[in-house]
Amino acid sequence: MSDESKKRKKKRELTELNNDLFQAMEHLFRSPSTSSLFDSIDSFFQDQLIPAKAAVDMYETDTEWVVLVDLPGVDKQNIYIDVIGDRLKIAVKDDQDSEAYDEQQSFYQRERRFFQTERVVQLPYEINKNETKAIYKNGVLDIRGPKTPKSNHRLDID
Repeated sequence: MSDESKKRKKKRELTELNNDLFQAMEHLFRSPSTSSLFDSIDSFFQDQLIPAKAAVDMYETDTEWVVLVDLPGVDKQNIYIDVIGDRLKIAVKDDQDSEAYDEQQSFYQRERRFFQTERVVQLPYEINKNETKAIYKNGVLDIRGPKTPKSNHRLDID
């Protein structure tokens, strides 16, 4: 095979590869599932701001237990804490809607974001709701409560 025919063959293969690539791209952007693809890409980058499972640090001192939850970028009013026996259920429901309009630039932008996550933390102590305190500062939720021994509820067997 001559050098000239090798060049033509290589050029033909590259042209076919190029056509296949354009057809695949055309199919991707005209496909009905494209919007869900772009939605998933958007949600991927938005969800990177708040991890799907919030990072939790737990430790105890001589008198209390401490739970620290990283929730950067979340407003305090979007955090919910439920006490269930020896468990804390920490939920975040964040729904934001923002608009920007500039008449001079003929610019309009509207963004909506919805994020929801929850985390259940089990402690080795019963949680006394009246003595447990939660503070949210600088993106960290700090929950503290006194150590109380677990009550032993045994059933007698007849």
